[in-house]
Amino acid sequence: MKNWPHPPRDDFVLHALDCSAIVAMTDTRGCILSVNSRFEEISGYTRNELIGNDHRMLRSGQHDRKFFRQMYRTIASGNVWHGEICNRRRDGSLYWVDTTIVPHISESGKVTSYVAIRFDITPRKQAENHLKSSRQKLQHAVNTDFLTKISNRLHFSHTLRKTLRQSAAGHICLALLDIDTFKTVNDTSGHDSGDRLLRKVAEKLQSFQSENCFIARIGGDEFAILMTGDCPALFENILLEILEQMRFSFRNRTMTHACTASIGYVRVPLVDAREKALLKCADLALYAAKTSGRNRIREYHPVMEEKLDHAARLRRRVQTGLHDQSIAVFYQPIFSLSTPGNISFEALLHWDHPQHPILSPQHFPEVFEDPRLTLTLNTFVTRQVMQDMRRLREQNVRFERIAINITSCDFEGSDFFRKVVLLGEEMNIPLTSLALEITENIFSRPHHGQIEQELDILHQKGIQIALDDFGTGFASLTHLKTFTFDAVKINRAFVAGLERHGTDAAIIRGVIDIVHSLGRKVVAEGIGNATQVRTLLEMECDFVQGDFLCEAVPVMDIPAALEKIRYRSLLPPAAEPA
Repeated sequence: MKNWPHPPRDDFVLHALDCSAIVAMTDTRGCILSVNSRFEEISGYTRNELIGNDHRMLRSGQHDRKFFRQMYRTIASGNVWHGEICNRRRDGSLYWVDTTIVPHISESGKVTSYVAIRFDITPRKQAENHLKSSRQKLQHAVNTDFLTKISNRLHFSHTLRKTLRQSAAGHICLALLDIDTFKTVNDTSGHDSGDRLLRKVAEKLQSFQSENCFIARIGGDEFAILMTGDCPALFENILLEILEQMRFSFRNRTMTHACTASIGYVRVPLVDAREKALLKCADLALYAAKTSGRNRIREYHPVMEEKLDHAARLRRRVQTGLHDQSIAVFYQPIFSLSTPGNISFEALLHWDHPQHPILSPQHFPEVFEDPRLTLTLNTFVTRQVMQDMRRLREQNVRFERIAINITSCDFEGSDFFRKVVLLGEEMNIPLTSLALEITENIFSRPHHGQIEQELDILHQKGIQIALDDFGTGFASLTHLKTFTFDAVKINRAFVAGLERHGTDAAIIRGVIDIVHSLGRKVVAEGIGNATQVRTLLEMECDFVQGDFLCEAVPVMDIPAALEKIRYRSLLPPAAEPA
């Protein structure tokens, strides 16, 4: 090996070293004094270009100052340093060397130079980096939702647990977001549209991602928002911004959906936070947001848990009531004022409650906050009504129609129309003897357009549509203009004030005039006395209904109830049936 000072006896050792290792000598300032041929080969520099230059010319920028300070401190104190260093070749490419630096110490004990012995480990480092990259890609794939490309439930769980392990002060907020319109979009426009909606929501949510705000899709159309910070009041501000971003129009080839979301959240000091409690509380808050009308935010409160427990107990009792037949369908007559012989009925749920007299649905509204139980009840009512229609016809009881109250839950699945038609065919009941009563709150639902289309189809098949509780919803006059209906039912609150308040009388008269001008009929419900009947007759109201005229009765009592009503002097003589 050229240019190396050495005793003759070390020739063979140096020759062996020169063949296998990359060797260089520098002074204490880092100036290169000598290099071997392998150093030239791996660095791309010639010996003349290297000798006399600072060894820093090979630095790659892959190591920080702390790395080199520690190395120089070690060798300057006379100790051997060993480690892996990344250097840069003359052509700019990088190479890795396993390096041992040995200080040369003079007889006086002073470090005078350094010999660095290196071995090329570039292939190994490349393999390690490839493996590391593959692991990172695999980890990313494991943690990423395949559809929306944001974090998935697994990554959310890991992040939540990691956050809870922190001992830092501050607060944590866990929010759950559910897309109100997702099922409707899936049912009416197909799963491809549903997938596009999920991606759009994820894209909007991702704009809120930050060091203190983690976003993930945790299943179906549910997303998690995990926030930390010192000011808990800011959490709700961010959630309000998110809620606003979730209000947008979603278009496909056939229709446009007005999309919204519901958000439930819980916030607590980080030191008090527990994983299961956070998830449960956020889920309760989300449930409260959805059952109170959707398109809103609700923060967890302990009363939610009490209310949920009460509702769960009540639902279990209702399911038991359906099984033991303590829940039944009663019928209240609807009388025609212009043709008294024409009678229809409204089907009403009644519950022979073990602790109370017979209850109607307004006494257990919590039941109807559960969409699945609501569908079960309404399916039960629809089937029972058709069975009772057949029974009444067999008994020669004449009636025009029987009305069933329905909710938006009935339309959240795409099979409501098919279910009604199939039941009619199964029991040989014509659809023209059926009416559906809907309340105006369905128009506040994000998917009301789909409901209107479904009702239109039912109407074309002969089913009558009545707008129930008219005047208590929103934008009622707009609905009269745009919605297909056969009758309007005036809410009992207006009828109750008919004699006491001139305003109520004026409203009823105005509604009757408007509805008649559209060629439709008017039903006044909640009749409390004969004076109200006569007043409504003078206003040319078409139909009346109420406990004063006839309470709701089981189907077997209908003939007796109708016989009894004939002998009550409820109408002026000219209007009584012949």
